[in-house]
Amino acid sequence: MEGAGVYFKASLCGKIYKHFSFLVEEDIRPRDDFKEAEWFLTTVEVNYKFNKYLLAGSGYMSLARYKASDELRNRYYLYATGTYSAGRFTLSVRERFQSTYKVHAEHPKNYLRSMLTLSYKIRKSGFCPFAYTEVFNDTRNKMRSDKIRFSTGSNYQLNPNNNLQLYYRYHIFNVDDPVNYRHAIGICYTHRF
Repeated sequence: MEGAGVYFKASLCGKIYKHFSFLVEEDIRPRDDFKEAEWFLTTVEVNYKFNKYLLAGSGYMSLARYKASDELRNRYYLYATGTYSAGRFTLSVRERFQSTYKVHAEHPKNYLRSMLTLSYKIRKSGFCPFAYTEVFNDTRNKMRSDKIRFSTGSNYQLNPNNNLQLYYRYHIFNVDDPVNYRHAIGICYTHRF
């Protein structure tokens, strides 16, 4: 979508057993005039931490447009994230395959999403600013880059179990995207069990 918008997200996550963890989150995206919510994105995920460098997971996401049952999408995804820390800097690389099925569509939309993130933990402050870029490669169309996402923001750790995140996100669209705005401000609250 052209224009600008705001994203609101709440997440719950925690350990299931040993190296297995879960994530449940709700992302609400209001219309650009803020008169009503336009999209609801509900995610359930399970992941496994192999060691301090490698995490892998899979999940399901429901993308529902308010008052538009023909706009329902079901997304399944798998990912692996490699992380390396040096001092207060952390570099991570994530590869994610996702397949999104739209109601009444003939074929799913499949992407390989490649993301590179750099973050910096500010000592004794709770703030951890970050920047990332992510490329959405269409696996059914010769790995064409349909979308590129740039984001910068900061996490703020309120206490060991609660975190706030504020970010700005910019998209370059090569195809129509009804779910994401070109410019967006996001606010996310996370609670860890």
